[in-house]
Amino acid sequence: MYRGPLAALVFVSAMAPGPAVAQSPGAVLPPTAGGSAALVRTYCTTCHNQRLKTGGLALDALDVSDPGRDAAVWEQVVRKVRAGMMPPSGARRPDRAAAEGFAAWLETSLDSAAAAAPNPGRTEAMHRLNRAEYRNAVRDLLGLDLDVAALLPADDASYGFDNIAGVLRFSPLLLEKYLT
Repeated sequence: MYRGPLAALVFVSAMAPGPAVAQSPGAVLPPTAGGSAALVRTYCTTCHNQRLKTGGLALDALDVSDPGRDAAVWEQVVRKVRAGMMPPSGARRPDRAAAEGFAAWLETSLDSAAAAAPNPGRTEAMHRLNRAEYRNAVRDLLGLDLDVAALLPADDASYGFDNIAGVLRFSPLLLEKYLT
């Protein structure tokens, strides 16, 4: 009764490679932080190091095991690797499976870092309509064509635009005019 599962366990453990299995130099590196660091050291940092800074990039100064810390740089690396642009032609390159595995691992790591610490950017708590938007809303909802320029104070502008959330805040005067 217990021989079947025990025999299967012994068979599976005997067939599974142990940690001492050596990889050939051309073998695909596993998509892990260690394998990715080895791939970057082998194929990338010969040009992209602090001494040469080819393309203004020094990958040896970055931690590949924590790509979320320098997400913008690692996203550029993913784009270049996926497009087949890096390593450049003529330079020593990993096989396609290793490059794809590295890019997939890097994308997954970047996605995990972004999900763990989302950055929505700058957001405003309240946003109101500017005068033109308010006029159009009243016209569309109530069928009244009002001259809101005479009723409401002028909108502030930022960079030449009057519909940017940062300048469309509620002031006591504006709220009083809305109620009127």
